[in-house]
Amino acid sequence: MKSDSVASRLHSPLPLEGLFAAAAVVELVLLLLVPAPANPDKPGISGGLRTAAAQLRGEGPPVDLVQDYVGARRLVAGGDSYPLLTRAFASVGIEWQADHRSTHPPTAFLLALPIAWLPWKAASAVWAGLMLAAIAGAWWALGVSPGLSASLAPLTLIWPPAAWSLGQLTPLWLFGLALAWRLRDRPVGAGAAIALASLTKLLPALLLIPLLVAGRPRVLRGFASVWAVAFAVIAFRPNVLERYFHLAHGVGREQAARGENSALLWAAAHKFGVPGVAAGIALVGAVTALSLRRLHRRSAVDRWSWDVWSWASVALLPIAWIYSLLPLLPAIARTLRRGRAAARPLALATLAIPFFVDPFGLPGGIRLALATACLGLALLVAAPAAVDSSRE
Repeated sequence: MKSDSVASRLHSPLPLEGLFAAAAVVELVLLLLVPAPANPDKPGISGGLRTAAAQLRGEGPPVDLVQDYVGARRLVAGGDSYPLLTRAFASVGIEWQADHRSTHPPTAFLLALPIAWLPWKAASAVWAGLMLAAIAGAWWALGVSPGLSASLAPLTLIWPPAAWSLGQLTPLWLFGLALAWRLRDRPVGAGAAIALASLTKLLPALLLIPLLVAGRPRVLRGFASVWAVAFAVIAFRPNVLERYFHLAHGVGREQAARGENSALLWAAAHKFGVPGVAAGIALVGAVTALSLRRLHRRSAVDRWSWDVWSWASVALLPIAWIYSLLPLLPAIARTLRRGRAAARPLALATLAIPFFVDPFGLPGGIRLALATACLGLALLVAAPAAVDSSRE
């Protein structure tokens, strides 16, 4: 009896979970030892990991979180939540030349409210820790054990889009959509999770489509509940909405027109003109049309269709940078693991391209856009037959 008990403990998953947790601690310590980029203006391919390490150490490096941090503080105290970014950075002690205003929706400022009361360097470090936890939470929501999720989170930062995301909103986008997938059989919860993701950049709301087509209208209840709370908070500063809509057209168009913009359709327009835009639209249309047909026939949401709409929420961004690729990670992983042989090289290209580009310069924009296109093509190649539902 005693030997059976010992054997049971040896085969228990708990020791393995403990090893994973210990590995996560070791990985985090090693990460904190990585030096910051010598030149933040030209951080290089490893700049994302170096910047993430500096942020976690509390060095407060120049990251896009500044605009949400300043916007959140002004949302509370009053004033313009959309100052010139040069001034926003200067207000936290960073000299950074960015003579335009934020294009983030005011809901992004709401997400930064929990850290807005802290001094910038402390707020930046806490945010980085929370975003690392969000990445771990996304792995957990996708079915990975808690210990393994914790150890995967720091390792995920080896991928440049993930490393750059610690100073962004994209880990919340990733986590929200991963949680919505986990809760897909509980539509209200799934809708709330999609709403969380959509507070970052609005387009994650596209993930309502597969659930609605599959006959789960209650997803709207959860989605609307979260957005009602968000609007109730913003209502205390109604001018911020007016300011956002005023800026969205002019500033948004200026930023989209930048050659470094890696948004699929805009980068295609910059590089290939009308044929490039037509090809991008055709790709998005073909993949989403196949998904809609499959959803109608099955009346259920399968993993491939979920990946399609997750991809579309990134592919249709008007402004995108290297960190915008992070929400594609689950679709990349699934395609590499379970996709058809012809689809795997395309998914691998999406994973590999960010390792070989200047993340915020030329010709990085079109190359990152091609990374997005490669995953769309992979999903098209990997499209399952409409009647094949057993493996999904």
